[in-house]
Amino acid sequence: MISRLRNGSIQPKKIALLHVAKRQLGLDDDAYRDILKRWGGVETSRELEPLGFEKVMICLKELGFQSTGAKRNFGDRPGMATPPQVALIRRLWAQYDPDDQGEAHLNAWLHKYHHVSVLRFVSAEKAASVIPALKAMVGRK
Repeated sequence: MISRLRNGSIQPKKIALLHVAKRQLGLDDDAYRDILKRWGGVETSRELEPLGFEKVMICLKELGFQSTGAKRNFGDRPGMATPPQVALIRRLWAQYDPDDQGEAHLNAWLHKYHHVSVLRFVSAEKAASVIPALKAMVGRK
């Protein structure tokens, strides 16, 4: 398996994501394999390379797949933003930038203006400044 990963095959987590999408969309094996063949150029998900994976994911999203992986609240962590704060930050950002499906723009904004690389690293103290800033941005929009 390690040698396959070195040669460009995708990680097991991505294969699992494809199977979640298949289940969520209610695809039978034939339809799923047709998507893999047409968009990824492979017979099975284990043969996918990163570019093929991206193409297959675009197809699955066009069919209606919505990943909930980015929606996690990170749980209670001492010193870090609480789950309600994380949820509020996500809600405010969704109002400000509804096109940011994977939180890429949010993370870029957090990095540029608050010096935090991604949402999961926002401390409780930092959340106290991020939330009012987002409220102001939404209000101006």
